[in-house]
Amino acid sequence: MAKNSLLWRITPAGGGPASYLFGTMHVRDYRAFGWLQVAQHFLAQCETFATEFDFSETDETALAAALQLPEGKTLDHFLKPGAWKNLDFYCRKKLGMPADAMRAQHPMTVSTALSTAFLADESAHSLDETLWHYARSLGKPTTGVESFADQLNTLHKISLKQQIKSLTWLLKNYKRQKSRMHKMIRWYAAGDIQKLYKSAQKDTKGMRRVLLYERNVLMARRFAEITQTGSLFCAVGAGHLGGQKGMLRLLKKAGFKVKPVRPALASSHAPALEA
Repeated sequence: MAKNSLLWRITPAGGGPASYLFGTMHVRDYRAFGWLQVAQHFLAQCETFATEFDFSETDETALAAALQLPEGKTLDHFLKPGAWKNLDFYCRKKLGMPADAMRAQHPMTVSTALSTAFLADESAHSLDETLWHYARSLGKPTTGVESFADQLNTLHKISLKQQIKSLTWLLKNYKRQKSRMHKMIRWYAAGDIQKLYKSAQKDTKGMRRVLLYERNVLMARRFAEITQTGSLFCAVGAGHLGGQKGMLRLLKKAGFKVKPVRPALASSHAPALEA
């Protein structure tokens, strides 16, 4: 299972049409788009396309509310003065805004914005959104292996204390995080899902059960349900694929045959086309 690939062919043990599980990065940096044309090729062969949640379900009002701290609470109430000063510095430098503009946001939202600010913002959409738009252009039914509500519930399960702890670590180790993000892009381009899984474990320390393990079980179960009615191309964050509790292992335990796809045309360069 340690073979390097972002794309895996998943077939029922008793035979039937092949489905595919593809690991993505939720970024717009073209270095993460090297497998785009490969993914599009196999996506076109499948009946249904799934992302973690179907983007058509997005409720912007509910999302904005979910990403806000409880009424009357702001980040400067939770962070020590030194951490708040660092947050303001990095928000201005990397996001082009003062920390005050994000003071009512959930710490995890701020951490994500700062962590991905090192990467280029080259594509109109993230990789998984790009594939979703491509599937829609082909007239494919789209769905999610989670629901939008599932994702919001996951956020609510993580304590503010743990989120503040993670944000404080990031602000103390921001240069180190920059190096880690660029390493992740290189691992992703190489299809090294085991290193990506280990990185996801580090990033979710104290939150692994909620952010990784429970979601992997849900998404693998939903994957299996969808494939009962036809072939599926499913794109989820690459950190969900590897490991003993990853989706690939769970699907194998459920009786599926799991095989890596490593086509020669996968490239670490920007895609020639983008839907």
